[in-house]
Amino acid sequence: MYRKPKLILILVIFPIITLFSGCSDDDTPISPQFNSLEEEIDYIVNQYYKVGAAVGVINKQQEELVFFYGTKVLNKDDPPNENTVFEIGSITKTFTGTLLADRILKGIVGLENTVRQYLPADQVTMPTFEGVEITLKHLATHSSGIPKKPHGTSYPYPPGYDPLNAYAAYTKEHIYDYLTNYCTLSFMPGTRYLYSNIGMGLLGHVLGIVDGSSYEELITRIILNPLGMNNTSLFITEDQNTNLALGYSAGFEVMPNFDANDIFQGAGFIKSSLNDMLIYLKSNLGLMENTLADAIDLAQQAHFNVGTVTYDDRPGEVFELTIGLGWHQHQSSDGRTYCWHGGSTNGHTAYIGFNKSNLTGVVVLCNCEDINISLFGDKILKTIDKY
Repeated sequence: MYRKPKLILILVIFPIITLFSGCSDDDTPISPQFNSLEEEIDYIVNQYYKVGAAVGVINKQQEELVFFYGTKVLNKDDPPNENTVFEIGSITKTFTGTLLADRILKGIVGLENTVRQYLPADQVTMPTFEGVEITLKHLATHSSGIPKKPHGTSYPYPPGYDPLNAYAAYTKEHIYDYLTNYCTLSFMPGTRYLYSNIGMGLLGHVLGIVDGSSYEELITRIILNPLGMNNTSLFITEDQNTNLALGYSAGFEVMPNFDANDIFQGAGFIKSSLNDMLIYLKSNLGLMENTLADAIDLAQQAHFNVGTVTYDDRPGEVFELTIGLGWHQHQSSDGRTYCWHGGSTNGHTAYIGFNKSNLTGVVVLCNCEDINISLFGDKILKTIDKY
């Protein structure tokens, strides 16, 4: 471990710390004891990561700590670093929500405006429920009633469909057709929560239409460039390819990168590095000046109340869940409110979360699927607040 101003860098190539003290005579496990936040984070990460991982945290002193584990390429001594590129999956939705917030504050779109008014009427008819139309707010808060994805519904698979890159073959024409002729809303918009990649992809697409450009161009101009996230993109660039973490399935097979056309890009297709995602985390915590501060605040506000929820992997815990513009927020039993989002592709898992009252947060990037990334990230986030 070495230190530099406001940064602690810990490089762990393979799991090296065993913090169990064994069992007593009655075989009751003894809880591990930790001397520092670094030790406890190391213990947590070693329980979850499978190939490689890059983890960055902001502690209660607003210092950055970064940790690297494993390898970018299986069976090679090639550890990730702060500029290694991972897929962040559905964390992309928080970028889309922030983009929406920026457009609202600039008076370009209205949160309560219908989606229909922004789409070409001669190409697509938006589904309704008992005459109730879907608004931009419904898309951003997963309360539209639109199913999660078109594949697996009655909609036929598009030509070239590949289950390992399941969204890449869909064009806007496919989704326009799906919305017009196949989509049945699961409930009246604004009354329930149903996570929807179609809905968030459509939101990004609409914002591009209104701008007269595309989701990719808009998010680059409004978010990535102003924040200095120069190693973040929707498609792997030639430079990024030199420091790319290969994605692996649960069976450790190499997976293709997740890509999509404009109609789905806002739902989950950004690629980024730990360095860039820490910029994004600090921006969301208000720890760095930027032109998006007001949009970030609006995106974090609760815009839909899901209510009391439980998670199968956290028995006995009850959470009050609300949805911002793209962000999930839950209040734990100890009264702390966390803002977070996870991401999962066929080869990567990722997490970002923060506690704004303590100005603490975490980013987790892993190059293997089948990791309980929400529990993984949540454990680190709660651990930070103990020190």
